[in-house]
Amino acid sequence: MSQIDGGMERVDRFNKLLQVANEQHTRCSKAWVVGGDIIYVESRKSAEIELEDAKEDMQLSEELMKEASRFGTIVNMANIKSISKGARDWYSQVQNDNPCNISVALVVDSFYSRIIANFFLGFKNSRTIMKIFNEKDIAIEWLYEQLEINKRVGG
Repeated sequence: MSQIDGGMERVDRFNKLLQVANEQHTRCSKAWVVGGDIIYVESRKSAEIELEDAKEDMQLSEELMKEASRFGTIVNMANIKSISKGARDWYSQVQNDNPCNISVALVVDSFYSRIIANFFLGFKNSRTIMKIFNEKDIAIEWLYEQLEINKRVGG
């Protein structure tokens, strides 16, 4: 099987699991646990993320993944309208709190969402691998690869 075929199988598997996953809500986002080792997060339309929203979103993520020994995260940032300085500062402080979250794929669809994503890439001393993607399917493939690599090295 080629790497492309394997990637498409992973994307198909992800999409099938996403269809049956329970959707959870916060004021600014929706989240699903996909296959027990991925959390997929989408911002709500025109989300304006304030400090309390950032805290609520992270609390939901931690609750959803509390049983996972390791997991990856996909954040679809396409609908974010704004993110306050307080929320950005808080994310920069807590983003390293969960050592089980090994990789984060940030999916963008515009220059503005790329600017926000680049802020997250700028976190110092992050143990979590982060990467920006223009396409959700490629982000899914990359995240599965990261989980496989982590598993092989005993993560």
